[in-house]
Amino acid sequence: MSTLFRILIAALILLTTAAFAAADDWRVIKATTQAKFTVDRTNWLDLHAGEVVPNRAWISTGPRGRVQLARGVESITFQPNTLASITGYGGFLSPQTQIVQQIGSLDLEIEKRGQPHTTVQTPYLAAVVKGTVFHVTVGKAKASVSVDRGLVQVTSFASGQLSNVGPGQSAAVDSKAGMTVKGELSKPEITSVAPSVARVPAVGATKLAGAVEASAVKDKSSAVGKDASSSAGKADKSGNGKGGGSSSNDGSSGNGHGGGNGNGDGNGNSGKGDNNSGGNGNGNSGGNGNSGKGDNNRGGNDNGNSGGKGKDK
Repeated sequence: MSTLFRILIAALILLTTAAFAAADDWRVIKATTQAKFTVDRTNWLDLHAGEVVPNRAWISTGPRGRVQLARGVESITFQPNTLASITGYGGFLSPQTQIVQQIGSLDLEIEKRGQPHTTVQTPYLAAVVKGTVFHVTVGKAKASVSVDRGLVQVTSFASGQLSNVGPGQSAAVDSKAGMTVKGELSKPEITSVAPSVARVPAVGATKLAGAVEASAVKDKSSAVGKDASSSAGKADKSGNGKGGGSSSNDGSSGNGHGGGNGNGDGNGNSGKGDNNSGGNGNGNSGGNGNSGKGDNNRGGNDNGNSGGKGKDK
């Protein structure tokens, strides 16, 4: 065999290997400013269209964050407030993909092959596919899978249940209630399997879970700084800016506290009952405003001027 021929063979092998490697890369198609990734679980970097996502990288999206990845004919879209990682392994002869989704929503379109080759792991269920279009949503206490095309095998870890979910069908797994299924025309069947332990911790159990929460706080900070007027939650909690004023769920008095950039006065309103909190906050920084509960108006004047973190007891 001539030297030239050997060189040509070697070059062909290198080009072929590079082509397969490129085909196995997940590349960013679209990304917003709130889409970030990390390879060391500490430093988060922005994602930009055209970039290759490193293998095993974690991707996080904020409240308005979205990112679409593509690999050949396959695609994965991260919806807002989602935290997940993608790992490829097995080589080009038998490529496998494992997606670890801790929280949020993913829309997936996976190439159809003869054998299952893509798995989505969540804190409550695992979804195994040969090729399909489906959606996975993970909350703090449950997860669900809905299928547009193809077939997805869904397994509930804690309850030991399995279901093959087809087009127009869905399966949801609650951390306490187990698996429930739905279908537009018919429901998928549920069979019993051995219970198992999830590989993915629920949100809040690891430092990675804070990535989405940190993105949400950062996104809201600028808006809060501009508007230091009092804001009410579901329980009519009062407070301005980032510092939460004193509040109560059952009629106790409290002081409204200024926060954010120290602008404006806030009015502390009680959550329930006929008693309203008294006084106005001055928007001063420092301290922690603590709220009281009950009918004895406890905590009405505790550390009244907080611009830091408001805590509800």
